[in-house]
Amino acid sequence: MRTPWNKAALVVTLVGSLASTGCKRPEDQAAKARIFSPEQPTGAQAEAQEKLDAHKLGSDPALAERVIRMPQAEIAHRLGAHKTESKVSFDWTRGPAPLLEDGGVDTSNAVTLVEEAQLAQNSDGDFSVQLKNDHNQGFELVWARGGAYARGLFGPFHKRRTDRTDPNISREQSLSVLATFDRLARGLKLHLVGNARSNGRNAIEYSIDGGGALAQEPGPKDLPPVTYPEPPAGQAGKALGADPDTARRLQLREKVQSVLLSGHLFVDAETCAPLAAELTGKFRVPASNASAPPSELNLAVSFFTSDVGRGVTIKVPAFEPDPSTPHGVKDPLRFMGKLASAPDAEEVDEPEEEDDATAAPAGPASAHPQKTKAPQDAP
Repeated sequence: MRTPWNKAALVVTLVGSLASTGCKRPEDQAAKARIFSPEQPTGAQAEAQEKLDAHKLGSDPALAERVIRMPQAEIAHRLGAHKTESKVSFDWTRGPAPLLEDGGVDTSNAVTLVEEAQLAQNSDGDFSVQLKNDHNQGFELVWARGGAYARGLFGPFHKRRTDRTDPNISREQSLSVLATFDRLARGLKLHLVGNARSNGRNAIEYSIDGGGALAQEPGPKDLPPVTYPEPPAGQAGKALGADPDTARRLQLREKVQSVLLSGHLFVDAETCAPLAAELTGKFRVPASNASAPPSELNLAVSFFTSDVGRGVTIKVPAFEPDPSTPHGVKDPLRFMGKLASAPDAEEVDEPEEEDDATAAPAGPASAHPQKTKAPQDAP
């Protein structure tokens, strides 16, 4: 037998449910759908979902720039697990190089460097990158399971704090040979060769027809104009400008000229990600002084991608723990030499801790040992 209050509660529940289902505002429904909708991809993941035509790089300079300068984070989303190796060699010379007795060219005054990089990327986002040059310099970085581990070329690994280390920037700078070559050439002009194969992948091959495809090198749009220091008092009107090192870099960016460019580029037919390249170029930078000889740069770039879609395992390397913080000294001022000790004061030695076997029996005196006072001179 049901009681009256149970029947009343049932009626109230039915009326409330009907009111909640029949009186839904469109604004609430839209907000609910927006809150519980799947998260939209952002950054490199969103850019990787853009469909690119690998056959149109020769006719579309903007698309060619988009592919040649594609970030490594986007390449990882497009290709998945893969391995990449790159090599760059360059030599800077100023003026004609003297000839040797055997007819060769003396390159002792040239600035030369050979640099190699290796990248192993898995499908989960973990990667390892190694960079080294012919001067026995380099580093290795591993990003695995949310932790960053780095070491020098010959040293042990150490775990880096993620708030002070950006592994993506290190990966991007280590594998930026294509983007650097394209910037020096002010946009490569590509000529479609046709279908090809690159390390087991269907690819589209392009040849290099020169540079200057971009009318103007695109710069950062979200940065304010450069402001240099004001001249000191009494030198009004004299612009200080950039320091000598910065001025040389700006001169390279603004006045570099392509003398000779050649090579081939292979782009993945399915994802439009760069797969391989062999590029050589000669660049010239006029001197600021008309009577001085120009500087010339000979640059050779090569890279290739392999093991696309195969299992690439990235493990946390064995690393050394950070050293523990040493204990503070008892007298920091005297330790730093800021406080001189009194000439008549004698140093007080604290009693050494005794072993359990030779410890005195527990008692009032042994439980609270008193320090021995230094003897004082008799009056």
